[in-house]
Formats: sequence, structure tokens, C-alpha cells
Amino acid sequence: MRLLLLSEEKRISSAILDGRTVWIKRYDAEARHWGKRLHELLSPVMPKSFLRASRRADASGMVDREIRKMEAFRQAGFDVPDLVYRGRTVIVLSHVADIVEHELRRLRSVDPDEHDELLVGAAGALGHVHGAGLCHGRPHPRDMFMSGGRWGFVDFEEEPEAAMPLRAAQGRDIWLLFMQISANAMLQDTEERALAAYAQAGPKGALEQLDSIVSFCSPLLPPLGLLENAVLGKDLRRLLKATRYLKRALVSIGAHSDASASSRKTKAIFGNRDA
Repeated sequence: MRLLLLSEEKRISSAILDGRTVWIKRYDAEARHWGKRLHELLSPVMPKSFLRASRRADASGMVDREIRKMEAFRQAGFDVPDLVYRGRTVIVLSHVADIVEHELRRLRSVDPDEHDELLVGAAGALGHVHGAGLCHGRPHPRDMFMSGGRWGFVDFEEEPEAAMPLRAAQGRDIWLLFMQISANAMLQDTEERALAAYAQAGPKGALEQLDSIVSFCSPLLPPLGLLENAVLGKDLRRLLKATRYLKRALVSIGAHSDASASSRKTKAIFGNRDA
């Protein structure tokens, strides 16, 4: 209780409890960002489901969501932090080692091959998540970890699968992760190997939904490209780079769902897994 009182004003903090590091995550420590509020307000009129925000929840509902999704991942065989304590608006989680984002930073200047192998592995891990019928919601290297060669996940605040069809949420997952893969890849073939790693484990239907997302965003590529080196912020540059790559790659692997010939090619490459 003393640790919880000391962390009252911090969204996320760490502490030592009985000789081990724990993480305290509070959902009542900061106001919701105006951008999230606006996104929630506009979601019902969004032209495409993948643009919708996760359903709004109060602090107690966010605790319920995090624990529910964390347990679903655990039941599916993925590593997640242990739940040390649960309150109405706060949870305390065990420490996890080897967060992928930290490893990428360490490897970037010393081992480009291993650095990019982690990016490929992250895509494959997300494919296994989707193959198990799950969706992370905001996949990012900072929300992934490795323990004994096994992939694990943290931070389950988003639940897009409750606001849109599961395959649409999974397609958005791939898109979001590739914003990190495309931006951070050091080797020429990393994006290609990462998409292949996802396709080997993930459902074909998610790739078809990804193709719909990329097709919807494609008209934005030329104007964004003109601004790429001038006024675009980091997030928009990542979106531009990932969407450019995925547009080319999905055509080449035949992920288009609007043409029967492309559909046949997809089946030939990925097999007859259920969409």
C-alpha cells in the first residue's frame, strides 16, 4: 500500500518488492489525451472499420481489459507478466527481461544482422498471435519481450477487436508493426523476410484486410511523399515508409482479395488456411 501511495501521480512506475522489481500501472494518474477523445468521438462515422478507436472505458474498465487480454494471451501459450496485485484502478505486474525495443537499440551499432533478425522474429510472433485468434491492438517492439527464446507481450490497453471485425483489427496490427519494421530495418531484405515470417504463421484473412487498409491509404502516398523531407513528423514518415513497402509487397505476393486470380495466387503461396 505504501508503494501504491508513492506512485499516485505516475502512470507507470517501478519499485522493489521483496527483492524483486515490479511495475505499477495506474489508469487514474493522468487525463485522457484530447486526440484520443476526438478519435473516440469520431469513430462511429469513420468510413472504414480499421480507423475506429477501441471502445471507451473508465479506469476500472481499463484494468478489466488489460487483465482479460493478458490472460487470453497466457491461455494461448504466450508469455505475459505475472499479475502481482489488482486494485480498482491500478495493477502491479512482475518485471520482464529483454524488452525487444531495448535489444534493438543495443544491437543497432554492433550487430545489424541480429538486429534485423529480431524484427523478423517480431513479425513471426505477431503471426502466431493472430493464428491463435488474438489481436494485440498496438504491437510495437516496446510491447514485446523474449524469455528463454520465447516471445512474450505486454501492454494490452487497446481492444480494437471489440470495435471492428477481428480480421480488420489483425490487419491493422500488421500495419502498425510494419511502421516500426520498415523504419528500423537495416538490411535490404528485412521487410520481405518479416512479411514472409508473418504469412507463414498468420491467417490469410488478416493479410487481405491489410491489403484493404493499404489500398485505402494509397492515395495519400504521393502528397505525403512530397512533404517527406520537409514537414512530416516521425510518425507520418513511418506510416509513409511502411505503406509504400506493403503496397508493393502485397501486389507481389497476391494478397489482393478483389480479384480471383490474385486470390488463387495467395492460396498457392499460403495454403488453404481459414480466413
